[in-house]
Amino acid sequence: MKNLVRTFLYKEDTDTLKGRLAKGAAGTFALKLIAAGLAFIISVLLARLLGVSGYGIYAYAIAWVNFLVVPAAVGLEKLLIRDIPTYQTQFKWSLMRGLIKLSNQAVLVVSLFIALFAIFISWILSSYLNPQMLLAISIAMVMLPFIALIRIRQATMQGLSQVVLGQLPEMLIQPLLFIILVGCVYLLFGNYLNAPLAIGANAVTTGITFIVGTKMLQRTLPQKTMEAIPEYKTRDWVCSALPLLLLNGLRVINAQADIIILGAIKGAEVAGIYAVANRGAGLITFVLIAVNAALAPTIASLYAAGDMRRLQEVITKSARIILLISLPIGLSLILFGQWFLLLFGHGFIKGITALSILSIGQIVNAATGSVGILLVMTGYERDAAICTGVSGVLNVVLNMVLIPIWGIEGAATATASSVIVLNLLLAIWAYKRLGINPISIREISLFKKIYNK
Repeated sequence: MKNLVRTFLYKEDTDTLKGRLAKGAAGTFALKLIAAGLAFIISVLLARLLGVSGYGIYAYAIAWVNFLVVPAAVGLEKLLIRDIPTYQTQFKWSLMRGLIKLSNQAVLVVSLFIALFAIFISWILSSYLNPQMLLAISIAMVMLPFIALIRIRQATMQGLSQVVLGQLPEMLIQPLLFIILVGCVYLLFGNYLNAPLAIGANAVTTGITFIVGTKMLQRTLPQKTMEAIPEYKTRDWVCSALPLLLLNGLRVINAQADIIILGAIKGAEVAGIYAVANRGAGLITFVLIAVNAALAPTIASLYAAGDMRRLQEVITKSARIILLISLPIGLSLILFGQWFLLLFGHGFIKGITALSILSIGQIVNAATGSVGILLVMTGYERDAAICTGVSGVLNVVLNMVLIPIWGIEGAATATASSVIVLNLLLAIWAYKRLGINPISIREISLFKKIYNK
């Protein structure tokens, strides 16, 4: 599979742009594949050990962390990915150091405030929460500053074209440590293992990988950056970061609104079943995520150079790789989803219809390729934010309407619908703004008619 990526994007010259992209995409893909396998093992392990209700509490608390980490990161991840390659190319080491330093300081302050505020609100609402849920959310919030700072470190290393190394601690070291620690906790406490203990194990391993990742960043930064006196363009950075924060916020609403609203209306057990179905559908787009991580700096560089022909070529070839790998995974989940869910336990088989619905949405997501990152990395983050906002509002409204009626299937329908709408809107805007067709097949008359209108 790794060779397949190289075949599409890269032939012989390892010094070419396509060669660097292929190596980055292939390495990221291999790492994502391993990480997806480890995440799957963790999900099955926790579902089996915690049961449907316990796993629901765990998934619900983690969903809140994933939701709050977006405002905690202040929209600076995409800014770092976009601006660091530019500063490096232009030898602006002082600006690079200033951006990195300011980003870490801002994220630390904001994430601590959000975490403490979330814990405070949780305890105020303690009379309405299950005691285990209250404790699980409180422990989960301890992870928030670490995860937010990890995002900043990953973005910095991605901007330096160290995509694989930047993701290694969280995608390989952390899940392995987590599996080992959960196993030890189970051996020590047996049936007393619950959602708060599992989240505590997650927090410990997250802290360890934060330290490891920080050491990696220190060794990766150019020496000239380390020696430079920080220079700041605070106003420019804030003006750029705010739309990116809005974009990321709207994106996380699309990703987390379903489980948060479902858990609030139908309870932790239903949320746990849905989380497993959503985990399955997420396997479809892990290739898209892997390619996006390697593609982002390349898009920014090609666009800055005005090389739109090569940009179209790279986008088209990457989209073909994504669809070629994602489509068989999606069809397998639709046709044989019950076997996938049985791995987690018989209690999760109720999510079979939701898994099929979510898989359809993610197949469409994969078919449109790296359209979101294309708009962001070319400076059209406001257009991406508008599209994401429309789909986010649609997602929340549909979840609020459909969950009381259809339950877990309603949440899946709402999420799949918003994903499809989002990707169609992004594809149209990418063509209108850039003249770039982001889908895998260039000659599709239906899309051409929509684009031209």
